[in-house]
Amino acid sequence: MKICFIGGGNMAAAMIAGMTSHGYKSQDIIVFDRNEHKCLNLIKKYNINTSTSLLNTIKLADILILAIKPQNMFELIKNIRDTVTSTQVIVTVAAGIQTSAYEELFNKEISFARTIPNTPSSLGYGATGIFFNKVIAADKKDLVIDIMQTIGVVTVVEDEKEIDIIAAIASSGPAYYFQFMEHMVEAAIKQGLDKKQAEKLVVQTCLGAAQMALNTNENMSELRKNVTSKKGITYEALNIFEQFNLGGIVDKAIQANIARAQQLAIEFTKLIDN
Repeated sequence: MKICFIGGGNMAAAMIAGMTSHGYKSQDIIVFDRNEHKCLNLIKKYNINTSTSLLNTIKLADILILAIKPQNMFELIKNIRDTVTSTQVIVTVAAGIQTSAYEELFNKEISFARTIPNTPSSLGYGATGIFFNKVIAADKKDLVIDIMQTIGVVTVVEDEKEIDIIAAIASSGPAYYFQFMEHMVEAAIKQGLDKKQAEKLVVQTCLGAAQMALNTNENMSELRKNVTSKKGITYEALNIFEQFNLGGIVDKAIQANIARAQQLAIEFTKLIDN
């Protein structure tokens, strides 16, 4: 079975790292990217194969992973759709493009998986959402799920609308945590703590909290309450979050993320219609 990537960027590299560390053979992985430097790096790190021909790469693929940016997807599909066959499985990692748009662009029956990984996938701690189209067979679904599980946890949804929600909390989520961590570090520095000390403590605390959420039987609300004594120091900090409506801010941020994904989908559909 040949697994071919169109695009050799960060997400492709993360997936290749996961696959090769979970028993997938390097010689069965092929990457096409116009950036020779990216290809050479992938060869050096993972001993995979690369190709200089887009269409030859398509022809070799049993599973074809479109690992390019959404803004480049329209032109790519126009260039490859006559070469793609109904026996291949097509996987995308791009946000903001609905399955129906891919099906319309390919203009043939395709076995298709829309996936939304995130950047922690590069360390094997990814969280990926998957939506399959109606025609893909069960055994092909299992192949896609197995590939994605090499980079972290997987959630399969039956309603494609849920992919945008997953993108908002998981794909974009690391950026939210990083920003909150930045603000924690900045606040500590303002109070007199050394930057390196602050960063070390904030990162370790984030890691520790995540491990507690993963490895205890208590829910997040209970874990929060366990740290919080009435009128204690944690209570005072959380009270400020409540006063400034942190929950409402997060809710609005998630809504804005989903709305933007929906807008991108509309814009992509207009490209097809034109």
